[in-house]
Amino acid sequence: MRGKERPGAGKAAPERAAAPPACDHRTMTARDRIRPRALAATAAAALLLAPAAASAEIKSDRERAIRIAAIAGAMALYITSETVAKGALAPDVCRWCSVGSLDDGFREATVWHDTDRARSLSNIVGYGLSPLGIGALLVWSGGSAEPPNTTRPIDDMIAMFEIVWGTQLVTQVVKISAGRQRPYAHYRSPTEPATPSQDENLSFFSGHSSLTFSIAVGAGLIAHRRGYRTEPVIWCAGLSIAATTAYLRMAADRHYFTDVIAGSAAGALGAVLIPRLTGSLPAGAAVVPQPNGVALVGRF
Repeated sequence: MRGKERPGAGKAAPERAAAPPACDHRTMTARDRIRPRALAATAAAALLLAPAAASAEIKSDRERAIRIAAIAGAMALYITSETVAKGALAPDVCRWCSVGSLDDGFREATVWHDTDRARSLSNIVGYGLSPLGIGALLVWSGGSAEPPNTTRPIDDMIAMFEIVWGTQLVTQVVKISAGRQRPYAHYRSPTEPATPSQDENLSFFSGHSSLTFSIAVGAGLIAHRRGYRTEPVIWCAGLSIAATTAYLRMAADRHYFTDVIAGSAAGALGAVLIPRLTGSLPAGAAVVPQPNGVALVGRF
C-alpha cells in the first residue's frame, strides 16, 4: 500500500524524467582504477579473519574467543568501509546507470509519495526490529531449551554474527563494485536542487535486504538444527520482517526490485553457506565413537 501524502512530510516522488546519459568510462579517475585493488584486499582480509571450519559445533572457550575476535575484525572492516574509507571506495559516478522495464514498472507500483517516511520505517524495521527482535527470540529459545546449557545461547549468537557480518562484507564489496545509481537519483527532476553524494551510486544490491534475510534464514536454520520448539515462530517472524524491509526500501525509492531480490537471495545464501564453511553449527548427523564401535547420532 502507498503512504498518504502529507504537507511537509518528506519529499514528493518526482515525475518520471528522461534517463540520464550513460556513464562515460573515459572520465574515470585514478582513484576509480585503484578501488578494485582495495576491494580485493578487503575480501582477502575477511578470508584471513575467518576461523577454520570445524567438524561440528563450537567445542571450547578458546574456539569461542577466536571466533569472537574474527567477528570483531569483520565488524571493523565493515565500519571502516562505511565511514572513513567510504570516500575512497564508493564510486563518484554511476557505473550502472540504465534502468530496465521490470525495475521501472515495479518502481511505479511501489514508491510512496512520502519517501522519507518509508525510508525511516525501513531503518526501524531492518536495523532495529530484525536484529533485536529475532536475536532476542533466538537467545530465549536457546536458554529455555532442554537439556540446560549455558553456552548454547552464546554459540547461537556467535553463529548469527558470523552470518551477518560475513554477508554484509560481501554486500559492501558488490555495492561498491557495481556502482548502480539509486532510483531517487536516476529519476530526479533536472530542476530539483540536490547535492551529489557517493551514496547515490550504491543501489545494487540492497544491504537492508541482505541483512534481514541473513538474520531470518540464519536464525531459522539454527533453530532447526537445535530442535527448538520456537522454530516455526522464528521462521515466520524473521521472513515477514525481511520481506517488509525489502518492500519499504522500494517504497523509499532507495532500491529497485532487482536490488532487493538480489540482496534477499545473497542474505539467504550467506546464512546457508557461512555456517557450513566455519562449522559453527551442530551437524545434522555425526559419527560418534562408542566402546563397541561407532554410532550415528543426530536429528532425522
